[in-house]
Amino acid sequence: MSFKFICLAMTCAAMLATAAHANADQVGRPHYRAYEALDHQPIGEPANGTSATEVIDVTIKETKSGYMLFQPDVIAIKTGSVVRFVIRNDGALDHEFYLGSFDEVAKHQQWMRKYPDMAHDEANSVTVPSGGQSELVWTFSSTTNLEFVCLVPGHREAGMWGVILVHDHLTSDRKSENRQ
Repeated sequence: MSFKFICLAMTCAAMLATAAHANADQVGRPHYRAYEALDHQPIGEPANGTSATEVIDVTIKETKSGYMLFQPDVIAIKTGSVVRFVIRNDGALDHEFYLGSFDEVAKHQQWMRKYPDMAHDEANSVTVPSGGQSELVWTFSSTTNLEFVCLVPGHREAGMWGVILVHDHLTSDRKSENRQ
């Protein structure tokens, strides 16, 4: 092989590696805009200006024994609902509220372990600072079961996860949490 060919091959390899690393912030993330992928389990979609049909208050709590919890941790939603989640963090640590299929959550969890300081800019997640409040508005257009979770490393293992059941036959009996 000629010296020129080897240099050209090394330059091409370096350019490909640089391009792959540059895209890792967006396309490389296994969960980046996964709700838009054709082969993705349907979890709904961002509401994009649609008025909420239901408001659900979620509180983040940290216990003295080290548990981190969402309250409530099981939520029933009727298919077709547009839900505004109002997430209040009563804990001392920053957290996230992430919606995803069970498979997507597992992939996101692995990614968060690898990149624990990554910024979240996906429509299906919000960061909730200590003592703060965040909102996420989501259209639940398909019958499904999905998970909401905090995937800051160690937080899911400490109890920060819950399940959302989206079905036609389910209705909520939330009173204080259901505002319009």
